[in-house]
Order: sequence, then C-alpha cells, then structure tokens
Amino acid sequence: MKVTEMSIAMFEASALSEEAFTHEAHVYMGWLYIREFGADEGLLRFDAALRRLVKVLGAESIYSAMTTWLFMKLIAARMQPGQGWTEFRQDNGDLFEGRPKKS
Repeated sequence: MKVTEMSIAMFEASALSEEAFTHEAHVYMGWLYIREFGADEGLLRFDAALRRLVKVLGAESIYSAMTTWLFMKLIAARMQPGQGWTEFRQDNGDLFEGRPKKS
C-alpha cells in the first residue's frame, strides 16, 4: 500500500498493518492530521490514534511520546500553505532519513 492510499479513518480504526506503517507512513499521517485539524488538535488526535494502533499491533514498547510530538511539531512548522504531500516530501527529506535538521 502506498502511503498516499492511507487515510485518517484507516489510522483511527487501527486498520494498518505493521508492515504498511513505515516511518514515511508515520510522517504522512502526521501531515494529514495537521492539514485536516491544525497543529494542536492534529497532534492530540494523531497521538491518541497512534497509541491505539501500537497497542493493537503489540508494539507499545517502541512508542515514544517525545519522538511523536517532536515530529508533529517539525511537520507543522515546515508545512507551507497549498503545499501537497509530494512537495512536502521533496522539501523535507531529512524527516525521512533519520535525524531531522533544526528548522
């Protein structure tokens, strides 16, 4: 499944497999939540859905609130009005390659 085929509804229903929910998928879902709900509400909703998903997948031990919140704050800070996912992905490669750069 391509990340762009994933939806907030799928994420909130914990209907994503561990294999499909890659690091890129994490960032994409965060981007979707911020685009749909704004930075603050998007962060809270994403975090709650992620906690449910990792519980369903039996992966609670790898969840990190600090990492989740850091990435959500970076995504929100870097989003540009009218920018689509492809452009965001191209402009922010460091978010997908390990340690993000300071913005």
